[in-house]
Amino acid sequence: MLWYHLKLSVLRLFKNRVFSVTNILGLSIGIACFFVLFIHVQNERSYDRHISGHENIYRVISTPNHINDEWKDAWARSLGFIKEASLNFPEVENATKFSHSKLETLIINNQSVLQQDILSVDTNFMSIFGIESLVGNLEEIVKPNVAFISERFAMKYFKNENPIGQYIETETLRSREGFGRFEIVGIIKNTPIKTHFNCEILLSQKGVLEGRYNRLSERKTHWVYNYVKLKNEAEHTNVADKLLSHYNRSSFKEKPGPREYNFRLLKITDIHLRSNHRFELKESSIKLNIKLFITIAFVILLVSLINFVSLITVNLFKRSKEFGMKSSVGAHRKHLLTQVLIEVLLLSFISIFISLFSIELIKPIINQFFEIQFEVYYSEPIIYFAILLVLVFSGGISVLFVRFFILKNNSTSDIIRGLSPFTGRRLLQPLMIFQILIVIVLISSTILVNKQIHYILDQPLGFIKDKIVVLQVKDFSKDPNVFANELRKRTQIESVGFTRQYFGHPTQTLPLEGLGVEGTAEMSMANYDFLKTMDIQFVHNYINPSMDTIRGMVINRYLYNRLMEKHESIEQLKTYLTSKPLEENQIRFNIIGVVENFNYSSAHEQIGDYIFVLGECQTWARYTHIRLSSADIRTSMDCIQEEWSKHYPNQKMDYFFLDDKIAQQYKSENILRKILMSFSILGIIIGIIGIGALSYFTTEQRTKEIGVRRVNGAKTYQVIKLLNSDFLKLVAIAFVIACPIAWYAMYKWLENFAYKTELSWWIFALAGLIAMGIALITVSFQSWRAATRNPVESLRYE
Repeated sequence: MLWYHLKLSVLRLFKNRVFSVTNILGLSIGIACFFVLFIHVQNERSYDRHISGHENIYRVISTPNHINDEWKDAWARSLGFIKEASLNFPEVENATKFSHSKLETLIINNQSVLQQDILSVDTNFMSIFGIESLVGNLEEIVKPNVAFISERFAMKYFKNENPIGQYIETETLRSREGFGRFEIVGIIKNTPIKTHFNCEILLSQKGVLEGRYNRLSERKTHWVYNYVKLKNEAEHTNVADKLLSHYNRSSFKEKPGPREYNFRLLKITDIHLRSNHRFELKESSIKLNIKLFITIAFVILLVSLINFVSLITVNLFKRSKEFGMKSSVGAHRKHLLTQVLIEVLLLSFISIFISLFSIELIKPIINQFFEIQFEVYYSEPIIYFAILLVLVFSGGISVLFVRFFILKNNSTSDIIRGLSPFTGRRLLQPLMIFQILIVIVLISSTILVNKQIHYILDQPLGFIKDKIVVLQVKDFSKDPNVFANELRKRTQIESVGFTRQYFGHPTQTLPLEGLGVEGTAEMSMANYDFLKTMDIQFVHNYINPSMDTIRGMVINRYLYNRLMEKHESIEQLKTYLTSKPLEENQIRFNIIGVVENFNYSSAHEQIGDYIFVLGECQTWARYTHIRLSSADIRTSMDCIQEEWSKHYPNQKMDYFFLDDKIAQQYKSENILRKILMSFSILGIIIGIIGIGALSYFTTEQRTKEIGVRRVNGAKTYQVIKLLNSDFLKLVAIAFVIACPIAWYAMYKWLENFAYKTELSWWIFALAGLIAMGIALITVSFQSWRAATRNPVESLRYE
């Protein structure tokens, strides 16, 4: 019997090709959209869960009390005493501390290369994070000046050559005497993608780096990352409290620097999605709106399933006489329901197969276009849960419809004569409203996201970002001013300035207690020409331009206003500063200017206190900013390359354009815009399919009424107007319901921005008009077909 039903289902699928293709296409698109969004979200949420004992591993955060926002302004790095103190607590099973160099200059085989993700670690790091060795013994990391490299690093730089026993030199991870020189003693497996850090090189903490680690017990320096692995059922809050007590009792509290600290532990599985601290080991996805993506995924799946069931419902209603005939010749209701279920499941299985096959085909396009790392892991149960959801929903609803609306309490003769009391209008009208509602919400959300992205990209930054080239200088044995002066002689170059941190790069923070106010200020080191190059405007300029070396602090207007509330005038502030005694190894910097406010980071954050420390230290030229005067970028870059080759012949010129870096700060918004735009269009297409199916069903029900009206002299346009007016009422109801839903969702999303566009009324009006246009075009086609039908055929139809 089952095989018989399956053959019938296949024959019916080929017989009703238009119905089958339409239904399979709509459901396939919906399932594919759901899988792409939901699986991506699940991948993001599963970071670090492959690490054994991840539920007990925490990062330790130490935050000075003067930090205004410990989630935004705190550092992922923490104080150096934490590991040793934690190992004495009964709740702690293991602890580690390590350093991380995001970008380091290496010398390999007498060649200088740039390499990311270099860590100096201990054996505890290996055991806590489950580092696996391919070659060598991980215990050798305790030896001085040794290194383990990743598979990827070995293939890139050594290819078929054996790297064991060879040396790499580091520029900044070094002793005071010279470059760090490390012998390669092993190869480790590549770090899994879903890890919140990446290891390309692991260096020993002994040897040239030992002095740095020893000094951590003497200085309040945030240079290392601290992690602890707790014993089962241990409370992480107790460990944080014990760290605070240990700190308050120790002599370390009296060392120079902030006196009061807060300590907290952050679970390792929360880092990727909830931590956005300074100096994160890898870019986090905290700006990824997980709830929004999940909502969009389930909404699209729900819309596609409702469309699928709606089309099935329309088809089953048209087949009610068929069910009556089969009942009259002895078919049991169970057999009829089995037939319907097999037909629906067959369509569903085909749709699921097509969706998964399509995802595998376009996966590279998805990764490239949306700038994500999307991968389908078939070993994870969420895939099969989604498949089961589709099958249960589609099959269950279809069988229930036949059982309770077509076959319920109806005699065989009534079903054959089409006298079923079910008209479908009470069920299908809410479905139509829901379809239109979703279309309105998707359209309005897409309009607002694009409006907000354009708003923040066009927001005045307070400095020039166009035609600014940033060079990364690594050779400080030469005076960078010689190179800069040669560039200034070129007509293609307008200005050259030096800074240690480009805009968007993590800054240092400076406590403001010395200025008589609370809190901290962002701080970067630069020279005076940097301010001119970036066209940062002065409000008050106390600089004597005739001085050979301009040295001092330049503050922004925001901090200046705060200081004036405290000190009333700049003279009183200077008097206050000179009255403060200097501690050992401290240098006094006077305030020599006030500049206009500017957005150092992005429009996600409000403008706060900012300080430029100006000077001519050679290492402050790490990022040399060059403003081009010519619109011919290629000629200007050739000119810079020519001068670079003269002054730094042994170093490759690494550069980037500042506007590109600033655009990267809004990467998550651009990804969101692409995703929302793409999936909104697909959702609208699915909605059109559903609206078309429901309108077809509704007009089919009114075929006899239309025939009577035509016989009595009704014109075609009058019939179309009559049918469309009912649909316009549904659009109006959907619009009224959709507006508050869309407004609330968009209002909550805009809270992520310090600078936000207006939530204008015309967004909803435009979305409603577009939705009405889509509905009218779809419905009018069905209305026109019904209105132009031969009245005699319409009357004969029923």
